Amino acid sequence: MKTSEMEYTQLIKNIREDIYHIDIPIEHPLKNLNIYLFMGEEPALIDAGPYHPLLVEVMEEVLRRLKVNKLSRILITHSHIDHFGLADRLRRLTGAEVLSHHAERPRMERVEEHMREEYDCYTSLAPAMDFPEEFVHMMAALPQIWVTLSEPCPLDGRLRGGEYLKAGDRELEAIHTPGHTAGHLCFYEREEGLLFSGDHLMRTITPNPELYCPPRDGQITGLPQFLDSLRLLKSLPATCAYPGHGRFIKDVQGRVDMNILHHERRLEKTEQAVSEGCQTVWEVSEYLFPQIRGVSPGVDHLLAIKEALGHLVMLEEKGVVKSFIEKKPWRYLPV
Repeated sequence: MKTSEMEYTQLIKNIREDIYHIDIPIEHPLKNLNIYLFMGEEPALIDAGPYHPLLVEVMEEVLRRLKVNKLSRILITHSHIDHFGLADRLRRLTGAEVLSHHAERPRMERVEEHMREEYDCYTSLAPAMDFPEEFVHMMAALPQIWVTLSEPCPLDGRLRGGEYLKAGDRELEAIHTPGHTAGHLCFYEREEGLLFSGDHLMRTITPNPELYCPPRDGQITGLPQFLDSLRLLKSLPATCAYPGHGRFIKDVQGRVDMNILHHERRLEKTEQAVSEGCQTVWEVSEYLFPQIRGVSPGVDHLLAIKEALGHLVMLEEKGVVKSFIEKKPWRYLPV
């Protein structure tokens, strides 16, 4: 689709008089990405989208139509390229400062170098997790694809969670919700109970936990953190959540409960997989996600592996399974 063909009236939507939802369609199962613009004394964006020449044109035109010449800040929920890839370009265009959690800095500031290190680490796990050779080849090619959709973006400020930040005429609280990434942030507007939830809470999709490679603080999976972060949201009297993808969520607490229940059931299914003879991470991932069996390896396989490993680690912590990692591949057996 060419920029000139786009209907900007469909892309720019008011969710409040002073808050705009910029709804960007993408060719991906997620279908869209959401950017939020706060108007007022200190105009601000939540997230920036991936770097792409077409999206550069779209965002320039959106800001022109809304008569926004300058932004005070761009708040990045997390360091996946579909959320920060365009941030540096928008900073140069608007003079904004770019803020995100300090744990997201390496991926944002050293995009290509960090991406290659990360995927080299994933590849090194192949013998341990029983990856087939064609899957290893697929992973080796992914960094170059992601790198083309982002530009390095040095942070102007590093957040830890708990900070209060001006966005337009409103005040947002940065809430650290690790799990999907180590430094994932949600932004909460207390006056109306508006939660801008990034990829931590979405309407129809349960976000994938991070695979920490190398391990972070002794943890290889972000799944336990993700569940703790969901429980943290239950303490907020949020009236509506605006996610990084998909439509807004009216029943925030109900959606949080559904996500927790989803993982409880998947934990049971993972235990069932082990009891029925699945011993490696790859075997368990195919049991949990039968749609990836017999399909050429792709990103869906990597997502399945992250979730399978996360649930196996949690089962071992509960004393339900025991890992045998002295030899490769790692094996998980019932206790």
